[in-house]
Parts: sequence; C-alpha cells; structure tokens
Amino acid sequence: MERGWLETIQLLGLDVMVVAVLSMLVIDRLLAVSRSLAGSIRSRASSGKRPAAVRAPAPPADAWPPKQWRPSH
Repeated sequence: MERGWLETIQLLGLDVMVVAVLSMLVIDRLLAVSRSLAGSIRSRASSGKRPAAVRAPAPPADAWPPKQWRPSH
C-alpha cells in the first residue's frame, strides 16, 4: 500500500517542525514589536527631561605602575 504525501509528512514529523518554526518566528516578531513599543513609550516619558551628561571618571594620575617598579634612571 502506498503512502500519501500527507501521511509521509506526518511520519517524518515535518508538520510538527513547521509548526514549531512558525511559532518561534511569531514569538520573535511579537517580542520585537513589544520592545519597540516599550522604547517609544519610554522615550515619550523622558522627552521632557534633559539627559544628564555622562562622563567617565578620570583615572588617577599615578596609579600604575607603582613607583617601586618604575625605572630608576
């Protein structure tokens, strides 16, 4: 007895794999949309505030190497 194409797909598990891949793609898209919405809401909420200037702390002038390890000449 010959198998039909639908029985072959089900036997190989391709139907389950296709559903798994499609559901992962849908979840990924929903996450991307929710991140963009959260970013736009966050930017609207902070649009009235001026961002504070971010500066890196100045490194200490004589931090490394210790004076004992420096050349003496």
